[in-house]
Amino acid sequence: MLIARVQELEGEVLRLKGDQHDSAPGVSAPKVKPVSVTRPARSSELQRSKSAKPSSSATLENVIGTRWIGTIGIVAVIFGVSFFLKYSFDNNLIGEAGRVMLGIVGGIAFLITGEYLQKNKNLGRYAQILSGGGLAVLYLSLYAAFTLYHLIPAFLATIGMVAVTTTGITLSHRYSAYSLALVALAGGFLTPVLLSTGENQPVELFSYILLLDLGTLLLLRFRQWPSLAAISLFGTALLYALWHEAFYSLDQHTIAFVAVTVFFIVYNLYLLFFRDRKASESTADHLVIFGSGLFFFMAFLAQQEFADTWPVRFFALLLAGIEIGLAGFTSLRSKALPMTVVSYAVLSIVLTVIATFVTLGQHWVLAALSVEMAVLGWWAFKLDLPVFRWGVYLLGLVVLLRFSYEATLYLAPFESFVPVFNKRFPGCALAIAGFYVLLYAGSRHRNILSINERSINAIIFFITQALSLILLSLEVHEFFDLGPGSDSSVYAYQMSLSVLWTLYASFLIGVGIVRRIRRARILGILILGVAVLKVFFMDLSFLETVYRIISFIVLGLLLLAVSYGYNRFRHIIFGEDQS
Repeated sequence: MLIARVQELEGEVLRLKGDQHDSAPGVSAPKVKPVSVTRPARSSELQRSKSAKPSSSATLENVIGTRWIGTIGIVAVIFGVSFFLKYSFDNNLIGEAGRVMLGIVGGIAFLITGEYLQKNKNLGRYAQILSGGGLAVLYLSLYAAFTLYHLIPAFLATIGMVAVTTTGITLSHRYSAYSLALVALAGGFLTPVLLSTGENQPVELFSYILLLDLGTLLLLRFRQWPSLAAISLFGTALLYALWHEAFYSLDQHTIAFVAVTVFFIVYNLYLLFFRDRKASESTADHLVIFGSGLFFFMAFLAQQEFADTWPVRFFALLLAGIEIGLAGFTSLRSKALPMTVVSYAVLSIVLTVIATFVTLGQHWVLAALSVEMAVLGWWAFKLDLPVFRWGVYLLGLVVLLRFSYEATLYLAPFESFVPVFNKRFPGCALAIAGFYVLLYAGSRHRNILSINERSINAIIFFITQALSLILLSLEVHEFFDLGPGSDSSVYAYQMSLSVLWTLYASFLIGVGIVRRIRRARILGILILGVAVLKVFFMDLSFLETVYRIISFIVLGLLLLAVSYGYNRFRHIIFGEDQS
């Protein structure tokens, strides 16, 4: 009604303008008529376009009708073919060769029908579903012919599987169908597993995998499906792992090392030279970078039987140098690939830390992890890389778990404890320092953080303070516990804990007042409350008079100092706090 009323008013205004133009000399009336007609027409077209906009229910119906139903249907047909093969096998209805031929003919029929329907643009997606089903039926028929019925030799079955895979990749390029490429790639990597004769043929296997990888990467030269490269790399690593587990021995070290080296080179050449630079960077590219590097390193480590040897250390450092070199080359070649450069650099750091692990031993693991967390976190915040920041948060969780493991101190026989200068303190202190770096970087770049990341920054603050207090308390505990045992040392230990917690709480509150950090003040008050409870309910009844006097006097003086700070700087405290 409102639109109709507006149209009526517009028409009235145009008619009045028309009357004015009729009374004016030299102006012809017919010029006004088309204007009064075009505006309602344009408005009606706008109404029709709005009404033609599909609703969400119509969109869901389109997805269900054009994709889901057809996909479920072709899956049902594949299951039906499988059940038919089994049923005919159990009841001897059709000979073995006849069953295989029916499957092959059916798969070809699906491909031909899909090819025919592909010419009809309205049935393109349906044609892709049929073609994918045809590929699956052909794979199943060839598998049955070789494994179940032993009708064809392994060589012929392999040729058939390669032909089906090649057909699938070709059709995926022709139809621009990602789903067909996935079906073909899955069938291609399953071929060596399904047609395995139990014999060790590394040259044939690695050559086949290399051809499959090259075919996939060649397809990606014409189609922008970068995730297909990551899937292909995963299949390559999986097949190598299966071969290594079943057949690897030291006399095959050379061929195994050459194979994984070639795979590493092929995938990095794809990223550096054959990846279409007109397309934006993809998460799959970073997966390929990390996957190829870690696959190369883990394969070499497995070939060395996971031994802590100098070749492993040297290889880790060499590979780290190669990765940083690739980062520099990528940066010089193209300025539009910042994330790719970062991925290579991060992988180089990871490999460097791994080399440090195997070189320095277990007691330096926490220190190396902490340094890595600090360096990666600093650059992740500085370069504003949200994905890598979440990776750093996960690394922080690993550091936290490792801290809990190394917090327990084990002394060798006749080894004395020295506060700070012991095996535990340096690594744990570096872990705390790493969290402080994350905390500082997050506070400095707070404007780029999402709401969730700001919550994580608050969690890191509490983790940092908790670890600091735990480490200091453990140092006090070990000092008295591992020293000469006496009743006085127990009293001194309890008094020292009370003083330590009170001092730490006062320090936190002071920092919170000066820096206007509310969470620091709140945490300081909580720790101070625990210290007060300990002094009044434990120290009062447990400690000897001298230690009780010291505990109460220190607590009282610090409480007075904190109270003075709150009263003296209340205009700062209750003003606008920093986060």
